[in-house]
Amino acid sequence: MVRLLRQGDTKAFELIFNKYKEKLYFYVLGYVHSPEETEEIIQNLFIALWENRSNLDESQSLKCYLYKAVTNKVYNYFKHEAVQKKYVEHMASQPCDDENLSLNGLYYRDLKGSLKTLIDSLPEKQQMIFKLSRNQGLSYQEIADHLGLSVRSIENQVYRALKCIRENLREQQLLTK
Repeated sequence: MVRLLRQGDTKAFELIFNKYKEKLYFYVLGYVHSPEETEEIIQNLFIALWENRSNLDESQSLKCYLYKAVTNKVYNYFKHEAVQKKYVEHMASQPCDDENLSLNGLYYRDLKGSLKTLIDSLPEKQQMIFKLSRNQGLSYQEIADHLGLSVRSIENQVYRALKCIRENLREQQLLTK
């Protein structure tokens, strides 16, 4: 299977995805306790698997590789959560003066405006899928059913949209991570 995957065989990828997605989902859910975050972690795992398929070691157990990779993604998720928590605690401990509020308001306005511009600049279908997911809160399955596409296509479109948005926000120095 790994050899076929390394060669770019989409059927091999689909078989691997179908074989491990549910097991990995429940493994991650046991740590993260959020179905939405768990879906995103699993989605990112399989996207990374596909993008890095040429680096896979055929002698290594694919199951071990997937569990190690998803464990690393869960670790990164918690690390990110800890940073966010520290930031919120730091902001809560800061004196609340008018100048600080004004700067935060300006930053928020700039960020919101940049986000809207970036989302509006996405390809039409990707933009629609992203808005259904993020603005209307539809699940990937609901979007797939609504648009007559596969869940995998929806996952890829949302991933690409988020990647584009993050990269552009970093370039604008509105996002540091």
